[in-house]
Amino acid sequence: MQFLISIGITLAIIGIVLILVLKNPSKTSDRLLVAILACFVIKFSFDEVSLIGGNPDFSNIGGAFGIGTIITCGWYIKYLTDTDSHFGRKQWMSYLPLPGLAICFMLLFYTLGASWYRLLTQIFIFLMVAIIIYYFGFCIHMLRKHRQLIRDNYSGAPGNITINWIIVIIALQIIEFLLKCMLAWVVTNYNNTHVNMIADEYCFIIMTFLLVVLGIWQKSIPVFIPDNVDTSQADLHADELKRYKLRIEKFMNNEKPYLDPELTIEKLSQLIGIKKLLLSQTLNKGFNKNFFTFIKEYRIRHVETELKAESNKDCTIMDIAYMCGFNSKTGFNRAFKEVTGKTPTEYLKT
Repeated sequence: MQFLISIGITLAIIGIVLILVLKNPSKTSDRLLVAILACFVIKFSFDEVSLIGGNPDFSNIGGAFGIGTIITCGWYIKYLTDTDSHFGRKQWMSYLPLPGLAICFMLLFYTLGASWYRLLTQIFIFLMVAIIIYYFGFCIHMLRKHRQLIRDNYSGAPGNITINWIIVIIALQIIEFLLKCMLAWVVTNYNNTHVNMIADEYCFIIMTFLLVVLGIWQKSIPVFIPDNVDTSQADLHADELKRYKLRIEKFMNNEKPYLDPELTIEKLSQLIGIKKLLLSQTLNKGFNKNFFTFIKEYRIRHVETELKAESNKDCTIMDIAYMCGFNSKTGFNRAFKEVTGKTPTEYLKT
């Protein structure tokens, strides 16, 4: 068991050093990644003290740091795209439920006495589970928001845009949480066995490894996030919306900017000469589409045209797809099915 804990501590410390060295100057997301790994070091250290001393209270304290990493993962997702904001008071407030609950439990225990210990423990566990579920919900919300921001700003998904590895981290935390809950019902005197710690260590070692390897590789993903003032000042009237819509359609048909696989809403804004906010509003209100869907449909229609061209009879479907702005086979096949209702192979047979 101590060997597993030592592996976890070593991995986390190596990760912290590598991030501080390789990501300098660091962004808010990088500092949050360091904070997550630091919490892992503290958690593993408390687990080792608990194992050596035989006192499960130390492991429980370490568990609180483990729980804190859940919501930190959510903030990490946010600051990968929100690269200009800082970690402020609002963000720090999200951590208060953990120490607040612990302080309330201790105050009530010392005030009411040992006779209330069992009831207070049950209430404490119930509230702790509620906090954990809320934190998981927060992470899932941030993931969904991240995906929407990517679709509003990017026309494709290069490697540094995809953060599906974070889903694995969150899923491991959920699995570990559910496993411990299930074992608590099945195993007698569960908290006095090594099963709890074994489940913890294996899951957290895997999470640490993923955070170190993929966290270093992950780059920030700048997106356009208009504030409330900008939005209120840039509401488009019907005639303005129609004018911008026609201007965009003309540019797309004549210049074909969608053939650029690295096209972003910022780049398109500069090419057309329309502010990003106005362009985003026109796509959302005038075309009822986000940027990703808007560009995807233009690319697929261009693929359909190129498939029928005699000059491309010796080209494969993927040759044409890459020529039309797609950068992956999986993304192209999914987009083609969504737009035409058929796979590329089925389309060619019709």
